[in-house]
Amino acid sequence: MPKFHYVQRLCAYLLTVAAILLSIGTAHAAITEESGRRVALVIGNSVYKTLPSLPNPANDVEEVANTLRAAGFDVTIGVNVDRIGLEDTVRRFLRSTSNAEAGLIYYSGHGIQVGGQNFIVPVDATLETPYDVETQTMPLDLILNHLKQNSRVQLIFLDACRNNPFNAQKFWMAEKLEPVGATRGLARIDSDLGSLIAFSTEPGQVALDGTGALSPYSESFIKRASEPNKEIRQVLTDVRRDVIAMTDGKQVPWENSSLMDSFYFIPAPPPPSVEPMQQVSVPEGAATTKLPIAPPHDETGSALVVTLNQLPKTGKLSFDGKPVEQGAKIPAAALTALTYDSSGVAAGTVGLIGYTVSDPYGQATQGVVAITVAADAGAKLAQLEQEKQVRLADADAYLKTLPRDVSTTIGVGPVEASLPVVPASAAEMTFKVAALPDKGTLRAGDRVIGLGHVLEAADIPALSYEPQIGTENQPFALTLQAANDDLPPATVTFKPVLDACDTSAAAPLDLQGVTAGKLPNEIDPDEALPACKEAIKAYPEVARFVYQLGRAQLANRDTKTAFATIKKAMDAGHVRAIEQLASLYIVGASVPANPAKASEIVQAGAKKNDPYALYAYGKSLFYGRGIKANTQLGLRLMLQSADLGHTFAMNELGYIFLNGVNVPADPERGIRFYEAGLERNDIYSMNNLALVYRFGKAVPQDLGKALELFTKAAEGGQPYAPTNLGRMYRDGIGVAADKSAAIKWLETGAERGDYWGALDRARLAKDEVADPESMAIAARYLALATAVNMPRTGDPKNQALAELKTLPNAAKKKAEASFVAELSAQEQKAIPKSKSLDDRLVKLAKATWVKRNPRYDLF
Repeated sequence: MPKFHYVQRLCAYLLTVAAILLSIGTAHAAITEESGRRVALVIGNSVYKTLPSLPNPANDVEEVANTLRAAGFDVTIGVNVDRIGLEDTVRRFLRSTSNAEAGLIYYSGHGIQVGGQNFIVPVDATLETPYDVETQTMPLDLILNHLKQNSRVQLIFLDACRNNPFNAQKFWMAEKLEPVGATRGLARIDSDLGSLIAFSTEPGQVALDGTGALSPYSESFIKRASEPNKEIRQVLTDVRRDVIAMTDGKQVPWENSSLMDSFYFIPAPPPPSVEPMQQVSVPEGAATTKLPIAPPHDETGSALVVTLNQLPKTGKLSFDGKPVEQGAKIPAAALTALTYDSSGVAAGTVGLIGYTVSDPYGQATQGVVAITVAADAGAKLAQLEQEKQVRLADADAYLKTLPRDVSTTIGVGPVEASLPVVPASAAEMTFKVAALPDKGTLRAGDRVIGLGHVLEAADIPALSYEPQIGTENQPFALTLQAANDDLPPATVTFKPVLDACDTSAAAPLDLQGVTAGKLPNEIDPDEALPACKEAIKAYPEVARFVYQLGRAQLANRDTKTAFATIKKAMDAGHVRAIEQLASLYIVGASVPANPAKASEIVQAGAKKNDPYALYAYGKSLFYGRGIKANTQLGLRLMLQSADLGHTFAMNELGYIFLNGVNVPADPERGIRFYEAGLERNDIYSMNNLALVYRFGKAVPQDLGKALELFTKAAEGGQPYAPTNLGRMYRDGIGVAADKSAAIKWLETGAERGDYWGALDRARLAKDEVADPESMAIAARYLALATAVNMPRTGDPKNQALAELKTLPNAAKKKAEASFVAELSAQEQKAIPKSKSLDDRLVKLAKATWVKRNPRYDLF
């Protein structure tokens, strides 16, 4: 038989054997990482200002955060946060939860249960009086309820069950004074479908800090959650066993689960990738020929082990100069360093290497290398080596061409990195992720990429990065290096940026927003309108931009168009748009005023935990405006709004408790809410507290403090503070009487739309020498007062109009001329005709005031 026919038949036979080998013993777990987003809130409070400090929580959560990042979570972390810092951290997290596959909360620090509810205790809490829980802590349910609405799976871990070191044993919970729960531990939380609630110890019991750098619970959690391919319920079983052993049975972790599906922190990736059948040629008579075997790899960069199941019958196989034996285990990288000694082996001989590649997940894949001894193999090997060097050179050149900076827009989903395609000559190479952004999510297609992961050449052009909300102006580095060759690495820096629509028209406290936002009067429509139209064009699926366009249209006084735009945003799922639409029904903007319709609409926003909707719906319920009164529910909803940082709710609650509106008066409780608003630099809280000090209501009168707060509020734009300040200067209360300062501040209040400021300024003018100029000023401000007088907050007797009617016509005519001078001929024509000079003055005053673009949003 001719030699070449023999070799062909032998190769065919060996390939059949290889196929059989590949079909035997290959096993892997049928679990892959889901492409859904994973988000986590991790908070650790150790250094308390007045409560006992805890040695471990800050250390705990840094390690927990690293563990969760390795598990593919985008982590929002807070360490030693005070109440306002906690509020900011929680809001950033809530903004990241939209449509998440899994949302996780891990809290380590002091916790307290009151009335069956659990509360996170920030580091500045004192908890000395019955008023402190509602203004100093944050209810866990507030975060959990939002998470339930925005993620498929919720995982809650509470290592917060220390002995309660709190002085007060009863705290206000809405309308009830509730005792601290048993003074030990936290209250049981029942999980809804898709939730798991885990405590570091049994409900009502106390957890230990331990003697090491980490608490026993956190130490075990970090260890067990890092173990690959372990279902969460098994993780927690192992944690319980560990903690019981570490604490000699004093602490028993507990959980309550209603998960519907299996969940893995570190799910198994696909099995190792191996070239199933490779053919290499070696020259005859060569003592040490390095075999050009393609290396295996795992997409997560795990350490792989190669087991040599079968060795060639002829020749000698060596690694690092030493012969290898059948069954030997070597690192995966060593596979490419195997050498073959063909001395004494006849040309045409074919031998087989059969091997198994195993990963840490218990998965294995098999490969076969057919070695043919050939006279001309040396030339072929030289050619392969030359091709390899070309491939390396091209890969090196490619890495050097990667862009150094990539801008990524925040809050629009994954943003393509637009990295160039790997050249065809280097297409077989793989690249390892040597450094990864610690905030945000990197993907290759649908696959979430972690540190150490291996990318195929085709993955690199598919890379995208989704920045974490709140990371604008922070650079994040991605470093790639050739996975199996020593080439210099390349770094791409992602730079998260806000879209111009967000910077110009975002709404405050918008849990679907991405930034702090602007008040309505702070929006520049010339900037915001084109920016938001461009954003909608670029990202038509992002309802936030539609809503923000509606805000820009409102700022541009295009109310009719804004109404339609905001409704469109609401229908597309933007929650804040619900409250905005309801507010238009309240004031009757482009639609007839309809409080009942407003209450009906805003209820949906309250159910989705929007701070503005919680406040608006709660206020309607509390006062029975447009809906049947329910003071208890209304009070609870406004308290939830205040928990999320809405100062409007804080001021309303302060007013209610201070004055005993529908509830027993409790001035100290009311003042606490005003003080909470003051801590957030709220101008309304400044004015409200100033009134408390001005008149000494429930506190000693302090005119100096009142003057200071009135001044700060007035300078911040508050509409009523200038009038209050002007009265102090007018009457010499707490300050030397100063008529010019009084006039300045009263006119400022009037210009902002305060009825009483305009009325008091008019009366000052009337009290002056009765000259025509003073009377004209009085007429002007009485007309303005009448024009801005509003139901419920103004003057039901309308004293300004009554006083206007008593002024001489000459003064009114002079005031009329000053108003007309401010309006164009076209603007004058737009004013409805009047039957009386008084009515005309009022309409002119309103037209000129609106033209001057007042802070109409402040009331």
